[in-house]
Amino acid sequence: MVRTENERAREIAQNLVEILSSYEEELMALEHDAPALGALRRAVGMAIAEACYLISDGAPPH
Repeated sequence: MVRTENERAREIAQNLVEILSSYEEELMALEHDAPALGALRRAVGMAIAEACYLISDGAPPH
């Protein structure tokens, strides 16, 4: 079975969410002691949101 580009993009986005979620959780904990990490945590959160968009709505079906 041949995967389409959209299927592959969704798979990669799902992997990205899984990986970045653990980093975001760690950054939230660290942010209490080092508020400067807030910008990095927000950037990671935005990357997760973009990946979630791609997974759910971003890639139109063929």
